[in-house]
Amino acid sequence: MRSLLLFAVLLPAFAQKPDFNGMWSKGGGAGGGANTAKNATQWGGEVPSYTPAGLARFNANKPGKGPRQIPPALGNDPLGEANPPGLYRTLIYNRPFEFVQTGEKVVQLFEWAKIWRTVWTDGRPVPEDVDAGPYWYGYSVGKWEGDTLVVETLGLDDRAWMDEWGTSFSSEARFTERWKKVSTDRLELTLTVKDPVMFTKPWTSAPVVFNRQKGEEVLEMIFAPMDETQFNKRIRDPAAGK
Repeated sequence: MRSLLLFAVLLPAFAQKPDFNGMWSKGGGAGGGANTAKNATQWGGEVPSYTPAGLARFNANKPGKGPRQIPPALGNDPLGEANPPGLYRTLIYNRPFEFVQTGEKVVQLFEWAKIWRTVWTDGRPVPEDVDAGPYWYGYSVGKWEGDTLVVETLGLDDRAWMDEWGTSFSSEARFTERWKKVSTDRLELTLTVKDPVMFTKPWTSAPVVFNRQKGEEVLEMIFAPMDETQFNKRIRDPAAGK
């Protein structure tokens, strides 16, 4: 009898967890829109307030897209040499990914670079630091707050950009993602960034919308340095007059 009562108490908690399993692709939200201030991010929402050190680093980035764009061959985008895009640039880019949800973790299988990311939902605490890092895709711990998956991420390699507009972060940055399923075929992600080295205060993105992709599978899309070198010679360098 006691076991039945315990099950009855726990059942509503389990029922609150939505099913994220399946393929998803960015379908709207963020992307800048009318918010094209020089300090804006591709994530939309608040325009970050930079520290002097953060602004200097931001201005040193020379992106090929966004309000500060220059010809890519004259810029310093890490992707120009086929480096990994990193976690948040992958999430804001318009390439699909798959959610695989289990009792102890949620895994995202990204088509861009064909890489995976694990969000631990087994009750472990968020660490103060990640000694083995940094990682291009960070170390992430998640928990459910009602119908929302709240993910804390740290330990990201700060050589990556957060988007295609050249938004940077430091090794001390901590990120909070709030994933909410607003309908059967629609997810919304809101990102909050806390990084005292780069920003004078935390800032929050606009909601980013992901739509379910029925009948789709994760394809291979890998940046191979040999392919990127040829692309630079054929396209990027001539476009910049090099």
